[in-house]
Amino acid sequence: LETYCTRNDIVNMLVGNKIDKENREVDRNEGLKFARKHSMLFIEASAKTCDGVQCAFEELVEKIIQTPGLWESENQNKGVKLSHREEGHGGGACGGYCSVL
Repeated sequence: LETYCTRNDIVNMLVGNKIDKENREVDRNEGLKFARKHSMLFIEASAKTCDGVQCAFEELVEKIIQTPGLWESENQNKGVKLSHREEGHGGGACGGYCSVL
């Protein structure tokens, strides 16, 4: 995002995953320190047990709502457009692709 995004009001969130594991590669304090250094939200979660997953989305949405420039009508035509994959084009496993407008 730092390389390609020209906006200064984007919301970044670092999610520390696999909190269900006993031996973690990165501890909570290290993740929090990294997130603070890079002005990111930080939350821990487990995709396996779903702990913290809902909270991560709720926190992200709340922060986006608190940042009017991200959702005001003047920005309606900016962002990412999701479309169905056309034959001959690349795409993810879900059958769609993203194109930046």
